[in-house]
Amino acid sequence: MKKTLFVLFSLLTAYSLSAQFNLVTNNSFENLAACPPGISGFSWGADTYAIDWYSGTGGSSDYFNACAGVGSWVNVPDNLFATFQPAHSGVAYAGFWTNTGSEYYEYVQTQLTEPLVAGECYYVEFWSAPATQSDFFGITHATTDAIGAYFSSSKVGDAFTYSLLAATPQVDNNATGNYIDQPGDWTKICGYFEAAGGEEWVCIGNYHNYAGIDVVAYEGGTVDGSSVVYLFLDDVVVTPVDSMLAYAMPDTVVCSPFELTAPSCAESYLWNTGATTQSITIFETGNYWVSLTTSCGVLTDTAHILFVEDSVYTSENNFEICFNELPFTLTASPTYDYYLWSTGEITENININATGTYYVTGFADCATFIDSFNVIVIEPIGLFPELGDDTLVCDEGWELDLAVPLGFNSYLWSTGDTTNSITVTEPGTYSIIVESDCETFTDEVTITIDPNLNSNINLGEDRILCPVAGIDQILLSTDIALPNYNWSTGETTSSIIVTEPGTYWVSSTLLCSQPSDTLRVTLCDDVAVANAFSPNGDGTNDELFVIISDPSRIVIFQIFNRWGELVYDGNASNYRWDGKLINVDQPMGTYVYYLKYHSDSGEKLLQGNFILVR
Repeated sequence: MKKTLFVLFSLLTAYSLSAQFNLVTNNSFENLAACPPGISGFSWGADTYAIDWYSGTGGSSDYFNACAGVGSWVNVPDNLFATFQPAHSGVAYAGFWTNTGSEYYEYVQTQLTEPLVAGECYYVEFWSAPATQSDFFGITHATTDAIGAYFSSSKVGDAFTYSLLAATPQVDNNATGNYIDQPGDWTKICGYFEAAGGEEWVCIGNYHNYAGIDVVAYEGGTVDGSSVVYLFLDDVVVTPVDSMLAYAMPDTVVCSPFELTAPSCAESYLWNTGATTQSITIFETGNYWVSLTTSCGVLTDTAHILFVEDSVYTSENNFEICFNELPFTLTASPTYDYYLWSTGEITENININATGTYYVTGFADCATFIDSFNVIVIEPIGLFPELGDDTLVCDEGWELDLAVPLGFNSYLWSTGDTTNSITVTEPGTYSIIVESDCETFTDEVTITIDPNLNSNINLGEDRILCPVAGIDQILLSTDIALPNYNWSTGETTSSIIVTEPGTYWVSSTLLCSQPSDTLRVTLCDDVAVANAFSPNGDGTNDELFVIISDPSRIVIFQIFNRWGELVYDGNASNYRWDGKLINVDQPMGTYVYYLKYHSDSGEKLLQGNFILVR
């Protein structure tokens, strides 16, 4: 721990410059010749109440001072124009109309302590606030940005005119968007200008015609076409820029982070740190400079900041986090006044995205705290425990190994097993939960078997379609019940009826195979014999004969009784039997025929039986 004595100097703000550097005497209206008895406290010809201050025209600008007392129209903080408007500093301020909706204007002016020097840059600052009421009853009060400071070699205006001063103010707040807002508070107006030389008076008010300025509602107020603007004025500063810069950023000894602030109202700022703001926070000893772009050109100011250590404390924090916790928030002690992280951030918390050691330097009063945060990020394991695609088993007596990689902290299967692999012998869905330090994975696989494994289809032998014999359709049927039938005819049933010769097949689409079978249906030759006749002389079915389109194809047509005796022997010219043997009627009963005939493929034999009925 190191102890060091130190001296801490505050930055000087422009309005707190000592009188020797402010060319405005009585800059906050505190010095008075007499307490104002009422409104119109400024006149062009004499400084009757506020010492060294005069009106800029014959308009009745007003002087407010707490000496007037409660109930007075010119008291502070309550008066004719405000229910509560404290002074910016002290207990007094000025006020004047800037827009009444007519050619009536009010100003205040004072003589500087010395004439301005030609070519020298001057800084001007004053504070203003809007009034909220007046003796203009029924009129809404508003605000504007139309206010400025005009410097001249002699006193401006006269005691007899009330019109707009025909002058161009060197510091003009108009059209800046810096509206005087809000009541009860004060708005700073400031700027820089280069003196022509000999300017000895400053006059403050509105230098723009009332019809050409913006009149807007202050915060909490309203505005309409008849709104008027009355402004208060306090703490007027006119100082050479060189004198201001000499005290604006003094060399400073500090023991904690320090806010270094450049003079106000520059058009832009550029610090040697690269910052472009009016203020920067300093964390270490060094020389700091800032360039200000103003209407006078570029101005530069410098300061040497010396840091001294009073007390230094250190701490160490260790974190092991998962990658999916990123970004991870590191939080410093909320008791620190300032923070400076090794990442350059200056907030209480920072978000980090990687393994590393991070430091924060915290400052509280004059103690320095250096806290380190060691962060280890557990990266993804890089493995995904996949069980693979769903599986169809087409073997009998099967078993299957299911496994995921080693290297995880825990395994839990739907079977209750806790190893990285299992062996299964039954179909079903199997799942696993796998965990590492930072990750949890799940996967599952479904194992399916074919319930019709090794099934076949058998349609039987080839079939013959024989319309002449009364066989004009045939039923084709599978011999086993299987799913997903598909016939060559397009039918999907287990059986079909065919009436035409041809080749017919059927298949079944199973999980593991597609069994099928084929048969041929042929048409019999156009030869047939009736299966019964009745030779009773009634003229119907009295003969048994060969049904054939060309009888010349018959070679032999023989009939035998049930004892094997030949009862009829015919041929191509004689193929009809009348049921007699040597003119003797044969008895009823079953007889067998034997028919030999010629076909396209050669000689064929047809045998069968029939019944003789009387």
